Amino acid sequence: MRAHLQYLLLDGFDPDTGELALRVRVESDPPAELRFLRLKLHLGRTGDPLQPLRRELQTHVQMPVPPLWDRGLKTVIRAVEDELGATGGRDPARYTWVCTQLLHPSDERRGTLGHPVARQSEVLWDWARRAEQEQDDAHAIELLERLLLLTPSHRPALEHLSALLRQAGMVEELLDITDRILSQDPGGVEALLHKGECLINLGRHLEAGETFARVLKANPVHSLAHLGAAQARSLGGQDPFPHLDAALELNREATLSVLRETFDFRILAPASAENTYPLDVLPALLGVTGAEVHAFCAERGLPVTGPGSTVREAELSRWVNIQNRYQLLPMALHWLAPTPRYIPELPPTP
Repeated sequence: MRAHLQYLLLDGFDPDTGELALRVRVESDPPAELRFLRLKLHLGRTGDPLQPLRRELQTHVQMPVPPLWDRGLKTVIRAVEDELGATGGRDPARYTWVCTQLLHPSDERRGTLGHPVARQSEVLWDWARRAEQEQDDAHAIELLERLLLLTPSHRPALEHLSALLRQAGMVEELLDITDRILSQDPGGVEALLHKGECLINLGRHLEAGETFARVLKANPVHSLAHLGAAQARSLGGQDPFPHLDAALELNREATLSVLRETFDFRILAPASAENTYPLDVLPALLGVTGAEVHAFCAERGLPVTGPGSTVREAELSRWVNIQNRYQLLPMALHWLAPTPRYIPELPPTP
């Protein structure tokens, strides 16, 4: 196996322990499982602080430390030691810059050290795009986050990071990035849609509804915003059908796909004295087989609650009405809520 060094990335400095964390990206032919060498250099001790790196490179790739890394790391170490000796030198925030440094083994232009901030951002952007091309989205996300430490308003990095976070399902992180994009462009439609999605996934349906309403105020015929608004209203126990009808008229195929595959039929608003139905009574109520009921739960989003596998009446009614209204099933379901056996007493009128 032939191996070569791609870059060295600094992971941060801990002023309390004096540890400088780093990793080395290794490429090999053929590709191997070993892609990163992770280690820590201990500052403030006698001897060569780069000795752990020399040992790791010799052991794993049979290479010496490249001269650019030797010189670059000594520059970083000197800068860190100067910071430690200054007033407030134990404040971790003083060392955020360490995480933005990347050293190329042979080309100073492809490393960040010694360049102006704008050029450092370009270097990290190039490496992030390369990581994505190598289908290493997690590392691309990390590099973009480090780039944003240097230039927090870097719009292409914010938008690209937003797409990667959405693809990875990192909801809270995506919400933070969309808020940063919206601080630059309050009317950005894509960022507003992503924010609404995040808020729905976090159970914050009221805020989600307000976010989708901002899109619809500017563009009343935006089908995705109507779908989002319908989802937010449904989760809140409100009528979603005006928005669903609008979305269906604007983009029938996409709307039906969402209703069949990803629409959340839960109602998050609590209800007092609400009926629930075990799964084994649903075949009689809906006029279908037990196997079809289980398929509805597994494939059609019929929401099941609790260890007893019951369905809330409000959610069952919402689910049936949507299936029938938009003909999502091969058959229509004939169901009305049974007459309740117990009617709760109303509180006395004051």
